[in-house]
Amino acid sequence: MQDANGSRFALVLGRQDWGQCRLDAAAWPGQPLLDTLWSDEAESEAAPLAFDAAQASIGLAQRVSRFVPAKGDVAPSTAQRLGAAADANGNIYAIVDGGSRITVRNAGTGRVSTFWPVSTPAPTPEPGAFAPAEPAEPPSPQHFAGLAVTRAHYLVVGVKPVSTPRSGFLVFDLLAGGPPLPLSWPLPWVMSPLDMAARPCGGLAVLDRIGHRVWLLNRRLGMEAVFPVSPLAAHTPPDFQASDGASGADGAGGAPHTPSATPHQPWFTLQTTALGGGHPVAIEVLPDGGVLVLDEAGADGFALVSLYVGGVLQAQASASDVLRVTPVQDRPGLSLRGFDFAFHADGPGSIQRKPPRLVLVSTEGNQAYVFELLWDAAQPHTLQLAAQAGYLPLKRYGGLQLVSRGLAQVEGDTGLLYASEANWLPLVAQRRPRHVPEAALLTVPFDGGDPGCVWHRVMLDACIPAGCRVQVASRWSDDAALLPDLPFTDEPTPLLRPNGSELPWLIEGPGATTDAARGHGTWELLLQGARGRWLQLRLTLQGNELSTPRITTLRAWRPRFSYLQHYLPASYREDAASADFLERFLANFEGQFTALEDRIATARALFDVRSAPADTLDWLAGWLGLVLDPALDEARRRQLIRHAMPLYQYRGTPQALRLAVQLALSPCVPDADFALPARSQEAPRGVRLVEGYLTRSLPPALLGETVVTPDDAPRVVTPGARWTLNEGAEGLHRRWRDWRIARGLAKGADTATRFSPLPPADVPAGTLAAWTAFCQITLGAVPTLASDLDTAWRRWVATGQDAGLGLPLPARWPQSNAAQQSAWRKFIAQLDPLLLRQLRRWQAAVARRHVRIGLYQRDTASTWPAFDVLPPPTELPSNPAALADWALFETRVAPIAARAHRFSVLLPISGPDTDADTVARQVDHARRVVALAKPAHTAFDVKPYWALLRIGQVRLGLDTLLGLGSREPDIAPALVLGSGHVGSARLGAKPAVPNDRILLEC
Repeated sequence: MQDANGSRFALVLGRQDWGQCRLDAAAWPGQPLLDTLWSDEAESEAAPLAFDAAQASIGLAQRVSRFVPAKGDVAPSTAQRLGAAADANGNIYAIVDGGSRITVRNAGTGRVSTFWPVSTPAPTPEPGAFAPAEPAEPPSPQHFAGLAVTRAHYLVVGVKPVSTPRSGFLVFDLLAGGPPLPLSWPLPWVMSPLDMAARPCGGLAVLDRIGHRVWLLNRRLGMEAVFPVSPLAAHTPPDFQASDGASGADGAGGAPHTPSATPHQPWFTLQTTALGGGHPVAIEVLPDGGVLVLDEAGADGFALVSLYVGGVLQAQASASDVLRVTPVQDRPGLSLRGFDFAFHADGPGSIQRKPPRLVLVSTEGNQAYVFELLWDAAQPHTLQLAAQAGYLPLKRYGGLQLVSRGLAQVEGDTGLLYASEANWLPLVAQRRPRHVPEAALLTVPFDGGDPGCVWHRVMLDACIPAGCRVQVASRWSDDAALLPDLPFTDEPTPLLRPNGSELPWLIEGPGATTDAARGHGTWELLLQGARGRWLQLRLTLQGNELSTPRITTLRAWRPRFSYLQHYLPASYREDAASADFLERFLANFEGQFTALEDRIATARALFDVRSAPADTLDWLAGWLGLVLDPALDEARRRQLIRHAMPLYQYRGTPQALRLAVQLALSPCVPDADFALPARSQEAPRGVRLVEGYLTRSLPPALLGETVVTPDDAPRVVTPGARWTLNEGAEGLHRRWRDWRIARGLAKGADTATRFSPLPPADVPAGTLAAWTAFCQITLGAVPTLASDLDTAWRRWVATGQDAGLGLPLPARWPQSNAAQQSAWRKFIAQLDPLLLRQLRRWQAAVARRHVRIGLYQRDTASTWPAFDVLPPPTELPSNPAALADWALFETRVAPIAARAHRFSVLLPISGPDTDADTVARQVDHARRVVALAKPAHTAFDVKPYWALLRIGQVRLGLDTLLGLGSREPDIAPALVLGSGHVGSARLGAKPAVPNDRILLEC
């Protein structure tokens, strides 16, 4: 890139460019940073400079602060490492008192109480009642070890054998309550649980201290084979055999072939290798089902992590990498032995996809260490624990296991809790960084292209906080071979540009945003005397150990455009000293003027959404007639402008509506989704549009809802076959008569009862409700048009403008009375618009069936002269053609029209992770977006995802949710009074035995 004056710049940007630079230190003479920072063969002493991938910047390396235990410091007790876990509500369960008791810390009150066993006083027998002659023996004491909460909301506690060889589990249902379910371990196997971890399938992985193995249980807590084999495989003969009875690949004779069965066992044995693996202390399960086992120490004295996939040892990694991020003076005596470990949970603020991270607690119990778990499934035996810089002290840690409380909420939070005496504290990295105080790097030589090139300026997109500085020195030559032997010349201290970057219309990133208070922005210095084809810079980064300068980009401009040469007379250049000063003095103005000229020359960048600055996006959208929602972030604004044309072409369609809402709410919308047309419901997740005509409604009676006499008793309603046109009008009359007799509304001799399209008067009581229920079940719909039109006609007759037609609605056309004909047409013309539209729909449906009025008159023996004056029948027609017209309209046309042009927008909002205010805000935002993008004649509503399954209305196959069923954590969160939603959460059930154990508040 060149500016308006033809100057260009040499660029250092990104990990690869900074990696080509060299450290100006005796420890690494002449070695590029790539060889010292990222090479597997790097020196044991950590480099003083580090590259931050999140900010794409280079700065002073951070070291791990070591908490040196004082004299008399007590290490955490392994006797307390018996098990701890948290449920979905945040209640923490722990095994204490040497394994004899389970406590719980209530998430609502913070109180710690005994969860199990619960002592209940013996009931006092009533006088005269039978009672045991001898008091019952107290139950034998149980020793607990190992505890976990499964995805299905079961608390599973391991029971170690004490007086008997039988071990097993106690299973507590945390949703329904009740006493625990004891599960005994089947003999002759013996199992002594040391640690347990929940599996993503809903089951458990159990670390067995006796058998030195790991047992796998499925979500029903049944044993799961590690090496599954079909029972038929061991007994099925091979498909091909030799004709002479021989078997084998070579055709040699011998006994018939018997395939050997694969071992079918519900465990895998832990392996011991040259790295170690003989002292397991903890276990974790990866999201893909892999099992991690922590050994206290490997062969090198550091904690060892082993990875098992499918019961097979894939790789092992030592925690010795912690030496790489530990200061040299703190390394003597450091031996990181593992006490416990857990997963580090990245919160919603994480800006990039990071590898899984483990938090490892040392046996000293004073601090924890964070490691990135690096493993490539395509390359076995490549497991690596990459130590991360950070200070995570533990205050008075006693030895209970780390507990995960969910995603991290703030920067530095691990999402874990640890037990500090009687309290549970969050494990958070303390803001006490320890950076290298100073380091210097040498850039690669920059080529100016011409001998005697005058190098102009150096620009640094950087963050230089208070107390830190960056010092620049330069050396130059026309011969690259002479450059390493030349001394460096110090340049002026860089200054922060008040107007940001010198590049025109630059889309500023994290390292280029001007923030003078924090030192963010573009820092500039004017090179004083650099003249030569080759230029090399030395950057010295200085900090106060608490903070560090961070440099994102370096730009070295050349050649300098000389105002002295181009715009001033030659007399100003006669004296060399004054000319040199004037040259540098005018270069300051040139830097300001050139920035303005560049913006003018590159104004075309404003019309490209990729290069337009953020503050010009509203102006650019105005060219397309777009009004950007202020709630949209910059990335989604650019995406909306870039794909405005396909959205305009498909505006009002389900695909465009779904995209508009998804663009407003989703943090990431792939560009491939804008390739329209596409199926609106192709994605299994995301925003869903449910059009009304796709749904089906069930009558309340089919759902067990009473329609006559409400009571609390459950009802079982068995629906019969619906009425069909083959039964005729008499069949419908007979069904209605039987329906009334079954409900005590008529007697068997009441044969005059006939079904009417008009709702009957509610005499006797319950007749109207029975008629409505009968229509719903027998017809599938409740006729409304005749009733509404009859009501309107009665009001018209009361005004005296009916010209003698009278009540009820006319069933035949008054052929000889012109006044009555005119009165009927006036009545239709003055109808309410909604009722008139329903009447026109009826007339249009009849017209489509009979085409011409003459054919209609012939088929129905009717005298109506035109379709536009035809009313619906108020009595059930006996003519087959007229009966079919009425039935098809009321059961097909009217229900479809009632749901036409209506749709629901379902938002992917999950109940457990979203509070009520967030839900309301997202629903309101989506409603505004849909109101702008929908067709004008449609009506809609916006609902969260939990409205997918509605009682009486469902799209089977599209909205059916599978998984753990009613125990799925995302479907059944705990209902919180005042903030929960009925239908989106679950109320806890009462236990069968009220005093069996304590129920926790939510």
